[in-house]
Amino acid sequence: MLESLRILQLNAHKSDVVQQSLMNDEGLKDFAALAISEPHARNIDGKVVTSPMGHHNWAKMIPTCVRDGLWPIRSMLWIRSDLEAEQVPSADLTAAVLRLEEREVMVVSVYVQGKNDEALTNAMQLLRDVIDRFRNGTGRRTDVVLAGDFNRHDILWGGDEVSASRQGKGQPIIDLMDDFDEESTIDLVLASAELADEVISCVIHPTEHGSDHRAIQTTFDIQGPERTFPQRLMLKNAPWITIAARVEDELRPLPWNVGVQTQADQLMRVITEVLHDLTPRAQPPPYAKRWWTKDLTRLRRTYTYWRNQARAQRRAGQSRPDLEQRAKEAAKEYHDNLRSQKKTHWDDFVTDESNIWKAFKYLKSGVEMTDDKVPPLRRADSSITEGKGEQAEELLSTFFPPLPAGIEPEGERPQREATVMPDLTLQEIEEKVMAAKPWKAPGEDGLPAIVWKKLWHVVKHRVWTLFDSSLREGVVPHQWRTAKIIPLRKPDKGDYTLAKAWRPISLLSTLGKILEAVVAERISYAVEAQGLLPANHFDARKRRSADQALVLLQERIYKAWRMGRVLSLISFDVKGAYNGVCKERLLERMKARGIPSRLVKWVDAFCSERTASVVVNGHMAESQKLPQAGLPQGSPLSPIAFLFFNADLVQRRISGKGGSIAFVDDYSAWVTGPTAESNRQGLQSIIDDAISWEKRSGATFEADKTSVIHFTRIAERDDDEPLTVKEKEIKPEQSVKLLGVVMDKALRFKEHIARVAAKGLNAAMCLKRLRMASPRTARQLFVATVAPAMDNASNVWSHACGVKEAAWIERAQRIGAQAVTGGFRTVATAVAGPRRACNHSA
Repeated sequence: MLESLRILQLNAHKSDVVQQSLMNDEGLKDFAALAISEPHARNIDGKVVTSPMGHHNWAKMIPTCVRDGLWPIRSMLWIRSDLEAEQVPSADLTAAVLRLEEREVMVVSVYVQGKNDEALTNAMQLLRDVIDRFRNGTGRRTDVVLAGDFNRHDILWGGDEVSASRQGKGQPIIDLMDDFDEESTIDLVLASAELADEVISCVIHPTEHGSDHRAIQTTFDIQGPERTFPQRLMLKNAPWITIAARVEDELRPLPWNVGVQTQADQLMRVITEVLHDLTPRAQPPPYAKRWWTKDLTRLRRTYTYWRNQARAQRRAGQSRPDLEQRAKEAAKEYHDNLRSQKKTHWDDFVTDESNIWKAFKYLKSGVEMTDDKVPPLRRADSSITEGKGEQAEELLSTFFPPLPAGIEPEGERPQREATVMPDLTLQEIEEKVMAAKPWKAPGEDGLPAIVWKKLWHVVKHRVWTLFDSSLREGVVPHQWRTAKIIPLRKPDKGDYTLAKAWRPISLLSTLGKILEAVVAERISYAVEAQGLLPANHFDARKRRSADQALVLLQERIYKAWRMGRVLSLISFDVKGAYNGVCKERLLERMKARGIPSRLVKWVDAFCSERTASVVVNGHMAESQKLPQAGLPQGSPLSPIAFLFFNADLVQRRISGKGGSIAFVDDYSAWVTGPTAESNRQGLQSIIDDAISWEKRSGATFEADKTSVIHFTRIAERDDDEPLTVKEKEIKPEQSVKLLGVVMDKALRFKEHIARVAAKGLNAAMCLKRLRMASPRTARQLFVATVAPAMDNASNVWSHACGVKEAAWIERAQRIGAQAVTGGFRTVATAVAGPRRACNHSA
C-alpha cells in the first residue's frame, strides 16, 4: 500500500513548455493527481488539443463542456492511470472521484478569472453543485479537495502581506468553505475538514518549470492502492529455437487419445509455461517522453537553482538584478532547448520510414489518444454508473441484449441435401496459420499468431489432431469461447455517456480463430460452388464488394427511368447484427441450406456457453457468462454465418419490377412503378415480409435507421406520404446513405461529392502537417490515406462530377501534391500532381 496520497497544483499560464516540463518530471510519477489551471490547450478542428496529448503514466481529464475560441478550457486533471477514477460532469471545472479502498476523494481543478465578481460567484455555485451531487450520490465516506487559481486575495490565506485594497475579495470562497466545512491550506488548496486533519504537508514543490506561479504539493495521510506494473513478454526478442526445442520435449510424453478439452489444456499449458520461462520481460517504460534527455533535466535543475536564489534574496528584502537576470537567462535556455530537442526528435522520428504510419496517426485530425476512454454511463432509468465494474455491466448488457420474448416458430421449410465436406488436412490449417497477422491483438491467453507461426513445425500435428477432434465431436474448448471485449466509439455519435454509442470488438484466442478461419473457408467454398446463398448477398463472399452492390442498384434505377418508371427503395438495419443472432434459428437455417449436421453441431458448440470480460479504461472486469452471445465480433466465421441467418430475408429475385440487396446487416429492397404513389403497396409488402422475418428470427430492426426514398427526376411522379413501420411513420427522404455513398433521388451526388472532397481535404491537410517525410514516403501515404478518402466507390458517382465538383476534389489533390513534392502553395495541381503520381482520384 502507498503510505500517502499526493496532489500537485500548478497554473501553467497557457505555456506548452511549462506543461511539457511538468509532465516529464519523474519525481511526480507516484502522485495521485496533477491539477492544472490555465493549461496549454488549443481548439483545432473542433477538438481540444493539449500539450502533451497523453502520457502513459496519466489519464487525462478535461471539462465535460468546453468553450468556443482559441483557448477552450481553463482547467484540467491528470489522474495516475492505475487509480480507479471517474470523471464528474462539470462545465469549466475539472472534477474526478478517486475511489480508494475505504473512501472516495473528489479532486477538483479550478480556475477563476480575475477582476470579475460574476465569474467568482458562478464558479462558487458550480462548485457547490458538483460537491452536492458527489456527496448525495454515495453512502461511503466522501472527501473533497479543491486545487486551483481563484485569482483572489484574503488575509485568511495571504497573511498580513495582503494589501488593504485587496482584503475581502475572497469572501465568496470563504462562504463556500463555511458551507462545506472546509479548511484553507497554502495557495488555495482547500480540503474538507476530516481530510484537512490528515494533511501531512502542503508545501511548494521544489522543482521549477517556468510558470509565474509556484507548484503546490499537498500530501495526505491516506493509504492508496499498491502500484503494480503488468509484466509483458518481449516476444520479438524471444529465443524461438530454444522455446521450440523445450516445447517439443514437453509435448512428447503427453497422451494423444484424450478428449478435445484435455488436448487444448495440455497444449496451452505447455506453450504458456515455456514462453513465460524463456521469454524476457519488458521493463516498465521510462517515465519521461522519448525525446526527453538528461541535458534537459540538468538545465531544469540549473534554472530551479537560480530562480530559488533570486526569490530568496527578494524575500529577504534585497534587490539583486544580477540574480533575476541569471534566472531569466536560465529559463530561456531551458525552454529553448526543450523546444529544440522535441522538434529534432520529431524530425528524426518522421525521417525513419518505419515510423511513418504511427506519425501520421498522431497527426490525424479529430483523433485523440483518449478518444476511447469510457465516461460514466447513463442507464435507461437516467441513473449514472459508478466505477468501472458498473460501466462494464452496462456495456455488456447493451452489447448482448436478451432476445425478444415470444419468437414466432419458423414453420416447415424445404431442406436441401447436405453438402459433402472432405476430411480436414494439415495443409489448409497451415495456410491459415501463415496467413494470420502475426502481431494482431490476442485474446485472454495473450498469445498472438506469431507464437503459432514460430512453433508450427513442433506443434502442427498436435494442432491438426485437436482441430480434427473438435470438428468430428462437435466440441469447442472453453478457451476458444472466451472473449476479451474492447469497447470502441462509434463515429459521429454526440453523446458517449450512452452505452449504445459504443461498439464491441472481441479479442479471441488466436488458435481458436485459426480453426474458425478454416471452417469459414470451407463454408464459403460450399456456398459459391453449390449456390447455397442468394446471389444478391454481398460481403463475406469473394468478388462481391460494396461497389458491386451499388453499381447493381444504380443500374436498376437507370433501367427503371429508361422505362418511364420510379424506383422506390426502403432500407433496414439490423440492430446488434452479430451479437443479436438467435442461435437456434441460425442452426436451423444453416442445416436447411445444406451445411452438414456435424458442422452445424460444431457451430452450436461455438455459439454456446460463451463468456466475456470487458476492458474499461485499462481495467479488465471479471469474466461473465453470456446468456445471449450470438456470433462474436472479430471472429472469421461470423460474417459468413450471418449470411445464412438473414438469407431468407434477402431471397428476392431481381427483375424489372423490384429486387433487393444485402450487405451484412444492411438490407435494402425496392419496387418499381409508374409513380411513387403506385409503389406504396409494393413497399408495404416488403415491410410486412421484413417484419415477419424479424418476428421469426428474434432480430430487431433499428427504427431510427429505416429509410425510404423514391428515385425519380420528375416531380409529378414523386410522393411524400409516409409509410408505417411498426407503428412509426417513415417519411420519404431526399437522400439516403447506402453502403457509405449518399444517393439522392435524382442521382446527382452533389452531397456525396462535397463530403468526399471534405474528407480528402482533411486527409491532405493531415499529410501536409507531416514535415520531414521523404517524397517516396509522402506519396505512399497519399495513395493509402488521401486517395481512398475521395475515390471510394467512385465508379458509382464519378460520372456526376462536373467542373464545379471536380474543383472541390482538386483542392485536396493540390494540397496533397504540395505535401509530396514540398512545392510552393501556388504551384498548379496539373504541374505538381502528375510529377509525383498524386492523381488517383476520379
